[in-house]
Amino acid sequence: MEKKKTSSKSRKMPVQQRSKATVDAIIQASTYILMKSGWGGFTTNAIAERAGVNISSLYQFFPNKESIVAELQKRHSDDMRADLLDTLSNLPAGLAFREVLTEIIDVLVKKHQMEPEVHKVLNKEIPFTVRSVLDEATELRDQLLFILEPHMVNVPDPKLSIYIIGVSIDAVINEVISSRPHMLEEATLTKELVTLLERFLVRTA
Repeated sequence: MEKKKTSSKSRKMPVQQRSKATVDAIIQASTYILMKSGWGGFTTNAIAERAGVNISSLYQFFPNKESIVAELQKRHSDDMRADLLDTLSNLPAGLAFREVLTEIIDVLVKKHQMEPEVHKVLNKEIPFTVRSVLDEATELRDQLLFILEPHMVNVPDPKLSIYIIGVSIDAVINEVISSRPHMLEEATLTKELVTLLERFLVRTA
């Protein structure tokens, strides 16, 4: 019988290489189970068995399945943020505004093309109270503001606009994953999202 624990925080951070390997195995097993069985089949016993670790070893790092989901979400978020920051830091000089927006949207769409079923489960199947509250990605938004603000026209609050486009694009892509996953492979999705941002950030007087 699976133990009942309520904390969504991991017990400790792995330091030794062996401990890191154990945590990585647990996260990889969790990804597999979410893809194959969804939230309904997501148990610590199933995860431990898939990862090839003793259940007590799993509980050394994660008190329950909610804390595993929190770590999985954090890794996805950190990976996405790192790729976006890398893209923004290496944009070629002289790009038109639409080209800049296309570079940004391309990264987001391509990242979601990887393991789309996991993204779907994280955003649709997992109970809202279980979802991890992640950092607000201040560095990323500051960088987006630095890159996009010079191109904005008649935008009264550029900082708020950056927040709104982040929420909007995330919502659209996650809905596409849930209802029309084939669109992730179509160029039309990127073009339409770029148009959405362009018209929001370049406004008539």
